[in-house]
Amino acid sequence: MKKYVLTLCLFSLGIYTAFAQIPKLDEIPTTMSYQAIIRNGSQGLVVNGNISVRISIIKGSEFGNPVYVESHSARTNGNGLVTLHIGGGKSLFGAYDSINWASGPYFLRTETDPLGGTEYGITSVSQILSIPYALYSLKAVHADSVMHEMDPQFSSSIASGITSADTMKWNAKLERELDPNFEASPAFQLTEDMMLRWDTAIVEESDPLFSAWDKDYNDLINKPTNDGSETKIQAGRNISITGKGTVDTPYVVSAGASIHKIIVDNNNLNAITTIASTIVITSDDNGNMDRFTLPTNAEQGQVMYIIHKSSIQPRDMIEFNGNAYSNTYYTFVYADGDWHLMSAR
Repeated sequence: MKKYVLTLCLFSLGIYTAFAQIPKLDEIPTTMSYQAIIRNGSQGLVVNGNISVRISIIKGSEFGNPVYVESHSARTNGNGLVTLHIGGGKSLFGAYDSINWASGPYFLRTETDPLGGTEYGITSVSQILSIPYALYSLKAVHADSVMHEMDPQFSSSIASGITSADTMKWNAKLERELDPNFEASPAFQLTEDMMLRWDTAIVEESDPLFSAWDKDYNDLINKPTNDGSETKIQAGRNISITGKGTVDTPYVVSAGASIHKIIVDNNNLNAITTIASTIVITSDDNGNMDRFTLPTNAEQGQVMYIIHKSSIQPRDMIEFNGNAYSNTYYTFVYADGDWHLMSAR
């Protein structure tokens, strides 16, 4: 197998016109010229041969990651010289026009297959120096240019007197009022300080009738009545509300007893009429059934917790609404017009 050696790399950037005159942006070349002479292992020139070149632009160092890769199919001339335009090849990765030349350094890696295939066996890496960075400077070629007004009518225009200081203070610029009628207007007395404090200005009341005002609330007509009708308060379970919510009759909220205690002193049927969250029943421990009826004026969802206390064991049996039980703790809930046992233990 023959060995090929890349012996020479030359760069040039076609932007010479930038030094002679300011060109149009679409006329400025953006590619970089690249030339190389290829020799074989015996140092003989590879002349008139079809070769393939892969070019990578690497950011940071020669071992960094490429930001742009392209390939070229080219032919050497009779002197073994090949000429390429970097940025004009077949793009394999990245976009040449998106390279930010100001964030370098950048390095150029070339890989060559002298047989025109994709087995690139000749590799060369070198840093891209100052000339390619002229591409970046082209962005400012017109920014630094001084443009002169060529219209002879412009100098006679009012706009010709506008200075750079005027344009910087454009929004705050104040002009003198030239209307002779304006000076006769009350607005003529307004100053810049008054306008700055416009929202906080305090004007003295000059109406003599207003300063003599001696009326109060009772002098108003169509006054709202204070009968409490505007406010609605609804009581919950075991809570009562009285009054109208006025100064004379304020609302009074009263809560019923939360604990009701009963001591059994006979064997008759005892009626529980008080609605309470907790009812404590103390048995007479006489060996007979302790009998009770539950209140009938409860509200839907009312919960009542009943404790049946006894000093002896076994305690007396207890009966609620005709149903006998032998437990100590009971939880009832009122629903659909009747009490329902939820738990007993």
